[in-house]
Amino acid sequence: MNAGIVKAIVDALQEGKPAVLVTLCETRGSTPRKAGAKMLVYSNGAALGTIGGGQLEYQAVQEARKVMNTGESVLWERDLADEGMVCGGSGVIFIECISS
Repeated sequence: MNAGIVKAIVDALQEGKPAVLVTLCETRGSTPRKAGAKMLVYSNGAALGTIGGGQLEYQAVQEARKVMNTGESVLWERDLADEGMVCGGSGVIFIECISS
C-alpha cells in the first residue's frame, strides 16, 4: 500500500476525521488501474490516490460518501463499458469505512 495513503489513514483515525478507503480488488479486461489501486476519500469529497479516474472514480467517490454516512462497508462491481469508458473492462471495488 502507498505510504502516503497509510499515513493519511493513520492521521484520519487519530484526528477523528471521517474517511473511506476505496480499493480496486479485482479487474477483468482493460482497466485504467489494476487490482490493488487505492484511494482515500474524505467527507468533503476530496481524495488521495486514484483508482483510475474518469466516471468510475467519480462514482466511487459518490459511493464512498454514502458508505461514510451509513458506516457500512460495501463490495461494488462495475462494468466500465456500461459507464461509457473506452477501456471497457470491469472491476470489483471494496469501499471500506475506516472511521466514523
